[in-house]
Amino acid sequence: MYCSSKPRSLISIAILVIFILQTNLLKAHAHAIFEINNVSSGDGYVVLHLYENKTSFKKFNPDRIYKKVATKGKTIIPINDYHEGDVAIFVFHDENSDEEFNTSIFWMPKEGYAYSNSYIPTSIPKYEEALFRLEHGVAVNLELIY
Repeated sequence: MYCSSKPRSLISIAILVIFILQTNLLKAHAHAIFEINNVSSGDGYVVLHLYENKTSFKKFNPDRIYKKVATKGKTIIPINDYHEGDVAIFVFHDENSDEEFNTSIFWMPKEGYAYSNSYIPTSIPKYEEALFRLEHGVAVNLELIY
């Protein structure tokens, strides 16, 4: 009995093409992991704001928002849907789950927070001070300040 190897070859080629396409699509996204350290409790959420430009940063209008249930000590927020590039990050511990960064008079924070680029604020930073390069597969560590 004669068996053609063409169907087997076509299946192999199809699998190879799918693998290559999938690999290229994955490379096009940052797939970053944000490690948020010094989380004071497991209450509420850790909220990460991603800013792509100066205008959205100044208006406190993030281009993307990511939220994860808080874990005392360290909360890890994986990002699987964002391209590599220059961005600024603001992250805060929304302990009371009201989806807002709570402050008192004169913008004194009531919740833990951090900015990217290791910026330690004495006031709200300029976009350029918080700007950093988000790269594929590179973990980003941020330390909350309370």
